[in-house]
Amino acid sequence: MSTTERVIITGGPGTGKSTIIDLMEQGGYTCHREVSRAVIKEELAKGSAQLPWDDISGFSDLVFDGQTSQYRAAVSGKINFYDRGLIDVIAYLKKDNLPSDALEDLAQHYPYHSKIFLTPPWEEIYAMDDERREDFTTMNAIHQELIKAYTSFGYEVIEVPKSSPQERVKFILEHLGVE
Repeated sequence: MSTTERVIITGGPGTGKSTIIDLMEQGGYTCHREVSRAVIKEELAKGSAQLPWDDISGFSDLVFDGQTSQYRAAVSGKINFYDRGLIDVIAYLKKDNLPSDALEDLAQHYPYHSKIFLTPPWEEIYAMDDERREDFTTMNAIHQELIKAYTSFGYEVIEVPKSSPQERVKFILEHLGVE
């Protein structure tokens, strides 16, 4: 690709996004890690309440800021893969019926590739941890909000099949016309 492309890999928590990003990076692609996990670790270390389970609005602002920084850090002239995008923050707020209008207005200024890749709920690989506290039911609700949010912004949502990580990477690259 001759222009800078920003490709989102999204989905509910624990659906294999980071594994796909790891493989993309190993394959030489420019990848940007999930901001929300980094923010959670940082806020936990500080003893802050700006966490998704204590202050979703404050947490969302931190994540949105981190994701706009990631967006600006794209390597020019290359394809850049992102573990989640700005619109994920909006979907999480909508899941909790919280206002997102200001972020929706800002997100319009940060366009991504027209195709976004959604990893679906997959109970067999789902696991909770210190940064991922959502149960499987909540994860499904997040999944539905992600579809609605990305669709409302005009993106084509392409579901990544439940298959091996290598097959998932191949699926994404083929849909992008890469390799």
